[in-house]
Amino acid sequence: MSLKQQLANIVGSSQVIDDAVICEGYAKDQSFVKGKPPDCAVRPQTVEEIQEIVRLANRAKTPLIPYSSGLNLHGATLPANGGIVIDLTRMRKIEINEKDWFVIIEPGVTYEMLQDAVTEKGLRLMVPFGVPPGRSVLTSYLERDVMLAAASLEYGNNLIFDAELILPQGELLRTGCWNLGGRPGGFYGPGLNMLYKLWTGAQGTLGIFTRMIITVQHFSPQRRFFFIPFNSSEEIADIVKLIQRKEIGCECFGLNRFNLAALLTDEWEVPRQFPAAKKPSAQFDIVKKTLPAWTIIVGITGSPYFPEEKIQYEEDALRELCKEMGRAVDTRLPGFPDLEAVFLRESLRPWGILKKFNYRGSVHDLSFKVPLKRIHEVETAIAAGAQKDNYAAQDIGGYFVVMERGRAIHGEFDFHCDPTASEEKDRVIKMWLTASKDLMDKGALFDRPYGDWADMVYSRAPQYALKLKQIKQEMDPKGILNPGKLGFKFQKTEDSCQNSE
Repeated sequence: MSLKQQLANIVGSSQVIDDAVICEGYAKDQSFVKGKPPDCAVRPQTVEEIQEIVRLANRAKTPLIPYSSGLNLHGATLPANGGIVIDLTRMRKIEINEKDWFVIIEPGVTYEMLQDAVTEKGLRLMVPFGVPPGRSVLTSYLERDVMLAAASLEYGNNLIFDAELILPQGELLRTGCWNLGGRPGGFYGPGLNMLYKLWTGAQGTLGIFTRMIITVQHFSPQRRFFFIPFNSSEEIADIVKLIQRKEIGCECFGLNRFNLAALLTDEWEVPRQFPAAKKPSAQFDIVKKTLPAWTIIVGITGSPYFPEEKIQYEEDALRELCKEMGRAVDTRLPGFPDLEAVFLRESLRPWGILKKFNYRGSVHDLSFKVPLKRIHEVETAIAAGAQKDNYAAQDIGGYFVVMERGRAIHGEFDFHCDPTASEEKDRVIKMWLTASKDLMDKGALFDRPYGDWADMVYSRAPQYALKLKQIKQEMDPKGILNPGKLGFKFQKTEDSCQNSE
């Protein structure tokens, strides 16, 4: 019996896809990673179906690539060796616990879908800045996408509670209190645990998550946003550190003039697919010239009780601090009176920044973590490297969010190119690779090593890389789960969806 027929026996023939055009779509995104079309894609809807598919892939020694939305944009779900894409987009169940502020989600649940659902219940989902609205929440949390607003200053982005996953040989595993046999939210509540961290950032190479419990927060209608302009990133660290020490605001992040201008350009829309079609905009050019080099955005959120009082004392503290530091702070910037309204919207659904894809069509970020005090050094190094390759420094997008009470930042600097212009694309690839190596040499942490970053990161930590390979061999001895990622290789057999076993 062919592999395709065996898959059809599990999920039904309509849910097994081997159309060449559709399979080609699974093999590319807007990243520089080159994928290979899968032999077929299969779309299960239950945990039991996934277990059977995993066991079948083991017997057939065929790669199995977990796919939830295709909006990682860094090549994490692109097949490196063909095989079977296991498309989890049909799994869209949501359970909301209004009393204990958590939700149980499946991998097909998107940010837009979940934020709409929890807002109706008076709750708020934590969302990364610049995430596509159709991105899977489960895989985004699993890949450690950094949230725009942390749940708390103390615990940062530790927003995952218990989880359910299928291991590489088909066994079902539940973590934390969920593993005790009771339902999540039982007597002990959703137990915060550390075991799931073995799979975070693993890009589907060590298991397939089928459900996850994540915390949500109280949604307060009382919220304010304040803006502090800067002429240079060199001036940012001192005041941001003081803001964090005083625990002012739920959000604290920065945008350079390129990214803020892209967000404020009404002539552009958020693309529906990536890469996008480039669209020249005179408005963007004008707005970019008007804005300060950097703007720090501070969001203050009311608490469930006495929200107005909380906002007022944090606002007073922010204004007093800025006065002492000789800095202007307001709910607007000169020429942009409605800026606060923009960020009241974007803080909950922060995908307006994706309008930056209209500039050249594709966006390639340097995504890393460094101490807050090094932001100017990093920006200067990136700009200097870009100018050597005749890339204008003013065309680099910049964003950072503050972490760990101001000790560190998660930073993202973007290079743009037209993906249909081969010479331009090749130049940006070279520049992006050079800048990545340079930042790593300078001590920047690339903690999500997608694509070419994997070899760069693991060549600097050979013992760590060896331990990862040992874990992979122990858990996935036939190497079927998403081979080619994180340096995990695979020798493909002749089996495919078209061949017989």
